[in-house]
Parts: sequence; structure tokens; C-alpha cells
Amino acid sequence: MYVHGGTRIPAPTCFDVFLPPFALVQASLERCDVTSAAFAFRPLTSHTLPLQPILLSASAGRPPRSADDVLRRLHAAEEAVDVGRSLDPAPLARAAKAILDAEYGTPLEIARIAERLHASPAVLSRVFRRAYGMPPVRYRHQVRIMDALVRLADGALPADVFQDVGFDDLSRFYKIFRKVACAAPGSYRPARSRNAKT
Repeated sequence: MYVHGGTRIPAPTCFDVFLPPFALVQASLERCDVTSAAFAFRPLTSHTLPLQPILLSASAGRPPRSADDVLRRLHAAEEAVDVGRSLDPAPLARAAKAILDAEYGTPLEIARIAERLHASPAVLSRVFRRAYGMPPVRYRHQVRIMDALVRLADGALPADVFQDVGFDDLSRFYKIFRKVACAAPGSYRPARSRNAKT
């Protein structure tokens, strides 16, 4: 079950979800078997990807095996349903999210975002949470960790990644990474990179 604004959208028995960058969804899975696969896309000029998170029936009955497989499924889908977290976020929430999406790798303080948007930090946090289901600080952490996951999957070392995604302290990066990704950063690096001498 996904929530799109105030509407509950039931998922088919077997389904795929496409999440573009900076997308937020709210889902509830109960009494089910889940197989998940994630693929990070680099900017593609030859393909048009959805801008919103979408739900589609998985006719293949198995998870996709490659980025090309994901693209084939997206373009072959007859019915796709938007499952974004918020139908029409308040202008303040939308503006704050746009700033966070563009500047998450900088030492960005929520109080400064609120100041730029002529709001108090408390009001900004409340409006953002109502629209997106989490406070802006947590959203910023999740975006930073998702960027780190892609870099680690490309073979980068955690010590080379943490500052690029906006953390100023390696131990804090490890702590937040474990909280968001449920594992240590090193576990997301390719096996050949983990075994290489660094």
C-alpha cells in the first residue's frame, strides 16, 4: 500500500517501483515476501525517465537484473501510477526541498534555509514534515547517504566520500550511514574494491 497525498494506493501482487532522484514515497508492506534490487542511473540523454515515483505491475515476475532491464520495463509499462508522498506540497516545503536537493553537499543549516525563505526553523520543520513525512534534517541526511551509496558502489572509499556528500566528521558520517542504510559504508563497496589494498 502506498500513500499519494491522502489517497491509499494498493499495490498489485507483484510490482516494481521506480524512484527518481530526490523522490519521497510512503509505503506500508504487510505479510508479504519482498525482493528488492536497486540501480543507480547516471544522467542519460537518450532516455526519458519519469520525474515522479511510479508503481507498475511487474509482468516479468522477477526483479530487474540491470539498468537496461529497468529502462525496458519503464518504457513497456502500460499503466504506471504516481505514488509520490505529497500531491501538492506547500510552497514553503517545496522551496525548502529544492534548496536541500541542490545544496545537500554543502554545510547547510536548516536555520539558514528558514532565514532564506523568511520563515522560522520551527515553522519550516512543521510544514516540511506535513508535506514529506519527515523533518528537513532527516531528509538532508537521507539524500546525503543516497549519494554516498552511489559513490561507494562505484568503488570509492568512505574516507573519500563523507566530505563530498556534506559531512564534516567521518564518525558522524558512519553513525548516520548505519542508521539510514542499516549497514556500514564498506559493505556497499564492490567486493573487488573491499579486497584491494588501499
